[in-house]
Amino acid sequence: MDETETWREKRIKELSGKGGKAEKPVEVSDGNFAENVKAGLVLVDFWAPWCGPCRMIAPVLEHIAKDYAGRARILKLNVDENPATASKYGIMSIPTMVIFSSGKPADTIVGFVPKQSIEAKLDAALSRMA
Repeated sequence: MDETETWREKRIKELSGKGGKAEKPVEVSDGNFAENVKAGLVLVDFWAPWCGPCRMIAPVLEHIAKDYAGRARILKLNVDENPATASKYGIMSIPTMVIFSSGKPADTIVGFVPKQSIEAKLDAALSRMA
């Protein structure tokens, strides 16, 4: 584990208020995508490892995964390794985050945005589900 990864893990533990591991986004693939988005509220991060903004948004999504545990799930789909799903949803640039509500796309966020912007869209989607 490099120095940046070690620091990030330490910050996640500090911010979670626990010594244990905080809930994190879950990696999905073309093969299990549909099963993972079919129920509840799900934010899917379409990303690639070579994408700088994707790497910048990753720690933000880790915090959101912890903050929204039990209300929304955060998934990550590597578009290089899973082109079929990215193509199905018309992903043309990354990072793109798609919010799914009961298996259907409900909202889209393109590019690096502040944590508050993502939370606002999640909160709006949650209120529509209520």
